[in-house]
Amino acid sequence: MTSQLSPLPDPRSQGFGHVQKVPTGIEGFDDICHGGLPTGRATLISGTSGTGKTVFSLHFLYNGIKQFGEPGIFVTFEESPIDILRNASSFGWSLQDLVQQDKLFVLDASPDPEGEDMAGSFDLSGLIERINYAIRKYKAKRVAIDSVTAVFQQYEAVPGGRLEGFRMIARPKEIGGTTGMATERIDEDGPSARHGV
Repeated sequence: MTSQLSPLPDPRSQGFGHVQKVPTGIEGFDDICHGGLPTGRATLISGTSGTGKTVFSLHFLYNGIKQFGEPGIFVTFEESPIDILRNASSFGWSLQDLVQQDKLFVLDASPDPEGEDMAGSFDLSGLIERINYAIRKYKAKRVAIDSVTAVFQQYEAVPGGRLEGFRMIARPKEIGGTTGMATERIDEDGPSARHGV
């Protein structure tokens, strides 16, 4: 008994047309990506430590505001908002001005410095709602999450933590925001991200 595989239908005939893109404004990147990042979707920005994932994410938001008039949200799980703003100023980006003009919101989701262990079930509903509120308040079209690795690192051992991490990542997409999600690779030739993201 032999079975034949049917060829996949042409995506254009199924109502799948051209993928709309959000330009990043990053020189050369939009050219090689045929226009930028897919509109209304989450895109993984992966690399080893120090490869520029945070800089790329900030550049995506900065250019969105300055070149395209699209407000943005930066969710940080590792660095403090002050450090993020200081680091960006070394590139000549005055993110503090954009924060004061309500065009950029930096949401601090870094772990508790006390480092208390989590016990019992866990959910990110509070954080997800803060992200949703910020998206609505600032009419954000672009969201950057830095980093998804940190989310899974903090909560992978907690029951439900992994599922909640995925729920947090999916939420901006549901609202129509284009999201860049930084995640760390273990090494250059290894998996695209830690924790199976």
